[in-house]
Amino acid sequence: MTKSCERANGAQPAGKRDVRQFIEKIKYPQKGDFLLSAHRGVRWAGIPENSRSSIKKAVEQNVICVELDIRLTSDNVPVLFHDPTLGRVTNIAEHIGRTDIYSPFTGKGYSPLIEETPWKGCIEHLKLKEEHGQICDEGVLDFASMLDYIEQEQLDIVIFMDIKCKKAMPILYESMKDRKNAAGVPAVEWCVWKVFVHMYGLPEELERETWWQNAKQISNPPFIPVYEPEPTRQVEDPLKTIKAWSRHPNVIALEIGLRGPGGYMQNLLDYATSAECPIKSIGFFAALGDLWPYDDKEIQFDLGDFNTPWNLEDQFSHHLFKISNPPQTHDALMVAGDSPDGHDYRADLALYKKLGFTWTITDRGEELRNKGLITL
Repeated sequence: MTKSCERANGAQPAGKRDVRQFIEKIKYPQKGDFLLSAHRGVRWAGIPENSRSSIKKAVEQNVICVELDIRLTSDNVPVLFHDPTLGRVTNIAEHIGRTDIYSPFTGKGYSPLIEETPWKGCIEHLKLKEEHGQICDEGVLDFASMLDYIEQEQLDIVIFMDIKCKKAMPILYESMKDRKNAAGVPAVEWCVWKVFVHMYGLPEELERETWWQNAKQISNPPFIPVYEPEPTRQVEDPLKTIKAWSRHPNVIALEIGLRGPGGYMQNLLDYATSAECPIKSIGFFAALGDLWPYDDKEIQFDLGDFNTPWNLEDQFSHHLFKISNPPQTHDALMVAGDSPDGHDYRADLALYKKLGFTWTITDRGEELRNKGLITL
């Protein structure tokens, strides 16, 4: 039987919200500011990730930016979805009457690829699951419906589009080109193209795209080149590319996934924090893991033999869910050179602020605000 998730409650914060001002805050950080982009929306306490309620909850908590993942279905519909497969956060097995329900704690169960599954007739009918595995009232959110929801609910928020598939970009543009929020601001101004550097190594590669040329005729589409170890290693000269991107007029920030001081891509951070670099906004993903503090609510997933470390403060390296495998630590997933001592330091926000970063994409933002690590 389908159960309802907890809904985001609470009034929207007092005062006018303005997405154009939010973009300015991201691009031009003030001394002492450290900005939060809520990872997959604000998704804890029964709220599913990449959902309508996760976006609304972010606005209610006065978050100015959310990062939402985008993938394409087999019939080329862009959907808000992090995993390449459907099993962890939807009721795909239950929906079609299968008993081999996927569990992120064992990595076993039915979990077909999104790119091989159609929206029409299948994904459009699925329900999302929250962190305990409980089935929610909310369905998978397609990109066009997200734009509609933001306008209808009068939500003013910046969207970081974490685009998993290059093929999705012209389709995303077609969805947003005629859209605005309730305040009349074109979607091309507050939907930020956050793109891995191996997709577009240099600005001239992006400038050749017809959809990008068309977007610039509407307004100034914001762009963030993303430097993560794996895609960056696919680029011949990463330092050359970051220097080029930092001078591109549509780039509002740089994202550098440095795993530890002195590790791979330290030279990129050295440039980004130098006087030579015109961009002063530098972000990273804070690796706080996919688990949550145990709250005595029933876990619907099969835990198998996984020993769940619920005390997150005691974790040296936080666990994250891996498709078709039990959870693994961030340390275990690094390759040689990522960090000099083999430890992923991205859970240490205080350290990264000292390194020169000005914003982070992460979970548990409210907790980090309470600790004084995040100011916006």
